[in-house]
Amino acid sequence: MRLTVITQTSSVGKDDIFFNNLNLSSCGIPAGVWALQWNEYGDNLGHIEFEAPIPNEQITSIPQWGNNCLAVWQVAYDESINPPPPPPHTAEQNKQVAVMRLQETDWTTIPDVGDPTKSNPYLGNVQDFVTYRNAVRQYAINPIAGNINWPTIPQENWITV
Repeated sequence: MRLTVITQTSSVGKDDIFFNNLNLSSCGIPAGVWALQWNEYGDNLGHIEFEAPIPNEQITSIPQWGNNCLAVWQVAYDESINPPPPPPHTAEQNKQVAVMRLQETDWTTIPDVGDPTKSNPYLGNVQDFVTYRNAVRQYAINPIAGNINWPTIPQENWITV
C-alpha cells in the first residue's frame, strides 16, 4: 500500500486514489507536519515531511495518526462507491414533477391527435396516455412527500391509415 497524507490540503491518497478537503482534525496529526509518504510495496519505508527548518524523518511503520488519516480516507472511499440514497422528496417537489410530466404529455389531449379522420398518422393508444395522466394528476392535485414510484409513460403507437 502506498499512503500519502498532505496536511495543507487535507488530502489523503491510498494507492493513487486521493480525496481532498477531508476533515482530519480528529486524526491527531502533530504540529508542523507537512506530509507523510509511505510505500510498503518496495522497502516498507516512508518518511514524514515537516515544515522548514525541521528535516524529514524516516519511518519504518505508519504512525497512529497516519492510520487515523487512512480510516478517514476509507470512509470517503466507501461513500464514493456506495453513495447514500438521496433524501425523500418533499410534497412540493413531487407536485412539480407531476406537473412537468403532465405538461410533457399535454399534446396527447389534443382531439385531432387520436382521430384517424383528422390525423394521419394518428395516435392509436390515446387511452394509455389518459390512464397515465390520470395516475400522475393525482400527485399534482394531492401531492405527497417521499420517493414515488412514478407510472411509466406509454410508448407512442402511431397508426397510418
